[in-house]
Amino acid sequence: MHSKFRIKSATENLFIYFLFLALTGTILFRFPAFYSDGMPIPLIDSIFTTVSAMCVTGLSTVDMSVFSNSGFLLILLLIEAGGLGLVSFFTIYLALDAKKISLLNRNIIKDYFTEEQQIETKQIIREIISFTLFIQFLGALFLSLLLKFHGEENYIFYGIFISVSAFCNAGFSPYSESLSSFTNSPVFLLTVSLIIILGGLGFSVMSNIFFTLKKQNGKKRTILSLHSKIVLFTTFILIAGGTAFFFIFEYNGAYKDLSFSSALLNAFFQAVTLRTAGFETVSQNSFSAHSTVLSDIFMLIGGSPGSMAGGIKTTTFFLLLTLAYKSIHDKNSPSIFHRDISESSTSKATSIFIKAICFLSVMIILLLISEQKSIKNGIFSESSLIFEAFSAFATVGLSKGITGLLSNSGKIIIIFLMFAGRTGITFIALNNFSRKNNIKSLTDYPEEDVLLG
Repeated sequence: MHSKFRIKSATENLFIYFLFLALTGTILFRFPAFYSDGMPIPLIDSIFTTVSAMCVTGLSTVDMSVFSNSGFLLILLLIEAGGLGLVSFFTIYLALDAKKISLLNRNIIKDYFTEEQQIETKQIIREIISFTLFIQFLGALFLSLLLKFHGEENYIFYGIFISVSAFCNAGFSPYSESLSSFTNSPVFLLTVSLIIILGGLGFSVMSNIFFTLKKQNGKKRTILSLHSKIVLFTTFILIAGGTAFFFIFEYNGAYKDLSFSSALLNAFFQAVTLRTAGFETVSQNSFSAHSTVLSDIFMLIGGSPGSMAGGIKTTTFFLLLTLAYKSIHDKNSPSIFHRDISESSTSKATSIFIKAICFLSVMIILLLISEQKSIKNGIFSESSLIFEAFSAFATVGLSKGITGLLSNSGKIIIIFLMFAGRTGITFIALNNFSRKNNIKSLTDYPEEDVLLG
């Protein structure tokens, strides 16, 4: 019972934390100093911008040119507070009022942050923050130099902004057209892509890779964990497969005005940014219907556990595929890399996916109802609205250009989608984990088969 209440308390505290961020950001965005023309945007747009920033989504109902440098700084702080805050929240919370970490809490930390179960909680916090700031610093330094080369006057601030936004998978850009002006800048796009990938892998994977490389020449050699192998394998397949798909099907479509090398580069960037990053080099309206459907799927998958990214996570997606393979081949348990996957892991993955899909479906229906007038008038299509919902829930930030055209009720629904996508999926997983070792019901009923298919 203690663990149940512990999880519940953590859930409540995290919601309070994000609500506090939302309230603070909304109030601050009412001040004229954060706008280039000194004119605050409507209240609903202030709320929307705040939630989008702290949920590291990147959707915006207003053009980014309305914000002053102070406004961009506020967005940057909200991104950092929301991105880094969620990743480090549990380790901070679990360390409070406890000299020792309970077995449940130690396993939660292991599940989401590190494979090293003996590592101290304070050390985990320190390493998460240090790693985050180090990558962001290197990214900012390199991007600033590239922006200076491109003739950007605010190259230092913009370099910092894009680096933080990329690592946190936020998708906010200081430019109105996102990163479309860098379509033919391979070094810039590859740098941003690398930062996005590092931010989406998760601290557990990065820590595991570091310790593996560090100890190879020592007496004790650490090998990549099954979790790390799954994350790296799935990430590679999604990026490589996405790159090939977008290049082949959009070469004469969205990329028709680009050279062969630029088309390949932008296809790669599209595959990467769909992993909840939200930057774009080519307008999403340029993509075909089948590319849009694939984009929906990619956005829903998202990044990896313990990372800055949203979505149902790469491991959940992978376990669902292994479960389907098991069913087809009648295996006792799915296996990968010479390891059997536990039933509890596959059950957790199934639960996360079903709950996420059910919630997303309900919100899409509500969104279609609220925006039926705009749909009938041809302002935007149902597919564009569904794309918007997937993007919000997976905290991606890509849009078909309809965010600012939504009604107030539609904006509120998107706000709930972003909030739920940032916090809800995490706690679905945690609640599943907290019940993993619970005693089974004292009442057992006879089993009976149900006809399927």
